[in-house]
Amino acid sequence: MPEKPQISVIIASFNAEQVVEKCLESLGKQQTDVSFEVIVVDSSADGTSLLIEQKFPEIRLYHFARRKFCGDARNWGVSVAKADIVAFTDTDCRAKETWIEEIWKAHQAPALAIGGAIANANPDSYVGWAAYFTEFSHWMPGMQAGWIDDMAGANLSYKKKVFDKYNRFIEGTYCSDSEFHWRMAKDGHKVFFEPSIMVSHHCIEHITQFLTHEVYHGRNFGRVRTKWQNFPGWKRILYVAATPLILLRIFAKVMLNNFRNQVYLPRFLAAFPLVVLGIICWSLGEIIAYAHD
Repeated sequence: MPEKPQISVIIASFNAEQVVEKCLESLGKQQTDVSFEVIVVDSSADGTSLLIEQKFPEIRLYHFARRKFCGDARNWGVSVAKADIVAFTDTDCRAKETWIEEIWKAHQAPALAIGGAIANANPDSYVGWAAYFTEFSHWMPGMQAGWIDDMAGANLSYKKKVFDKYNRFIEGTYCSDSEFHWRMAKDGHKVFFEPSIMVSHHCIEHITQFLTHEVYHGRNFGRVRTKWQNFPGWKRILYVAATPLILLRIFAKVMLNNFRNQVYLPRFLAAFPLVVLGIICWSLGEIIAYAHD
C-alpha cells in the first residue's frame, strides 16, 4: 500500500457478506498505474468483516458494532483517507477494470464532484431490472457526459478539499449524498457526469424487498428534503396536495431517460409494469414524509 496514494476508495458496508467479495475482486483487477488504497467501513453482523480480513488483508478495514448509514461510514472513510481524491462505491457494485484510471483522468479537470455510469449487474432478474430503472435511470451507460444536479454514491468521487468547505455528509439517514449536493449547488457547483467511469450494481431481486425499499428510500428523501431545505408548513401541505404531479414528474423523467438513451429500452419496456409500481412506492414514501415526519 503506497504511503501517499493518488486515490482513496471508500466503501460503506452493512451485512454485505453475499456481495462484497465480487466488489473487492473487481478493485483488485484494475488496469492502471494510478496508486490507490481501499477503505471499507463496515458495521455488519453477518461475518462480512471476517471475510474481508481473511481474503483481502491488504484492505484498510474499520469495523463498528453499531449500524452506520452510508453517510456516516463515508464520513469516517474520508477522515482516514490518505489521498487527495476520494472515490465511493458500494459493496453491491463491481467496478469496471478501467474505473480507477477513468476517475484519475476525470479529476485532472477542476470539477469538485464527478459521477459515473451505473449498469445492471444482475440482468437475468425481472425484479432486478425494475429496481434498476426505478433508482438508476438517470445514470445509465450511454448517457451523455455533462453537468448534473445529483449523483448516487454508488459511483461518485470528489476532490477531498470539497469536505473542507462543505463539511460532512449528514448522518443517520439515506440520501445524504443528495443533501451534500444541494449545499454545493448553493455556490454554483454541480456534479460532472462522465460515463466512462462505470460500475455495475447488483439490484434487489425480491419483489417485497424491492417495494418496501422504495417506500423507505422515498420517505428518507422526503424527510431529508423537508428538514435540510427548511420546508415551512404550507410547503409541506402543497407537496402533499401535489402528490399526482410528483408521481408524474418522477415517471416522466424515468421514461424520458430510457427513450432518449435506449441502451436498455427493451428491458425497460418489459419491466414497465413493475417500474410503475416501484415509482408509486417511492412517491408514497416521499408524501408520507411531507405529511407526517
